[in-house]
Amino acid sequence: MTEFIQGTCLLMCPDKERFIREKEGLLHKFEIDETAKGTKLPKADPKKTIKCFSRPAAGLIMTDMKQLRPAPVLLSTIKYLFTKIATRTDVDWIIIYDFIFDRLRSIRQDAAIQRIDVSMNIRLLEPIVRFLVYSAQRLCERSISEFNAKINDQHLIECITRLLILYDESENSSVIEKDMKKLTLNNDRQQMEALYILLHMGNTESLMRALQLPLYLRKSPDVQLSIKISFAWYLKNYVRVCHLIQQLSPLLICAAMISIQKLRRMALKIMSSGYNSKIFTFPGLKLQQILLYKEIDKIRIDCELFGLVFTNQNILFQKANFKDEIKLAHPEMYYAHHYLHSLLPQILLESMY
Repeated sequence: MTEFIQGTCLLMCPDKERFIREKEGLLHKFEIDETAKGTKLPKADPKKTIKCFSRPAAGLIMTDMKQLRPAPVLLSTIKYLFTKIATRTDVDWIIIYDFIFDRLRSIRQDAAIQRIDVSMNIRLLEPIVRFLVYSAQRLCERSISEFNAKINDQHLIECITRLLILYDESENSSVIEKDMKKLTLNNDRQQMEALYILLHMGNTESLMRALQLPLYLRKSPDVQLSIKISFAWYLKNYVRVCHLIQQLSPLLICAAMISIQKLRRMALKIMSSGYNSKIFTFPGLKLQQILLYKEIDKIRIDCELFGLVFTNQNILFQKANFKDEIKLAHPEMYYAHHYLHSLLPQILLESMY
């Protein structure tokens, strides 16, 4: 019989960890007590300090109930991170991302150890997925030394896959009727299902899942549009994919743009065959419109990457010169930084209240 574990820590960080990190000078700048300046070591503010992620190690008891936060505390911690930290404008957002990313891992770890019930686990994972999608877009142009997109994507796929499993469990389990109704009427699942489709554009397994969803989900606008985009990708119709992407909601556009490097690479390869010529060029402004480039100079950079000639803001496509060994175009943000920051409340906070 599996032992039931219920955390008893009602703070965002257990006292033991807070004292240790304070003593060893391991507090993050977001956790320091501003009223205790001038001390040899910074003091921790109990209302700001948040439990770090830690890997299981010899001698470390991960199931100590005093070190685990129950589900309501985990949820309130996510709200704190998104309201008080994510929205800050006084520091580089990469610092904000690193802090939140680590603390969200800790939240997921606490939830997994306690085997938190399906409905609460869903409530925890949905905002985490949104944060990872949003971050992938906001930080996509940063250097790999600052932001590792592969690691972010890895955690995103892990979280959303787990979330879909929980949705399926909620559909098949004998949960209380009113909870089922709440899940059924909740727009969050529709958005998450659409996100999953967009993160796996053109993938036959994700399309099969989408087509087998309950009718109320398949008929939702987000899911229907995402299915159309995924089918267009499967057919290599890059023009239709980019046209439809612009009709998505902001968060779903962020998800679709995670794959824009693959899409542009695929399109440029197809066009190198379809428009193969030694003389005639393709208008760069038209390509900018088709493939959602924000700046035509980005096209020049990608043309140089793939061995294509960019001259007078036009492209000379030649099949023989296309560098097939290059697998990705350069990343580019769809939204401007200031607009993306203004979307934070809508993307991260709206469904948490």
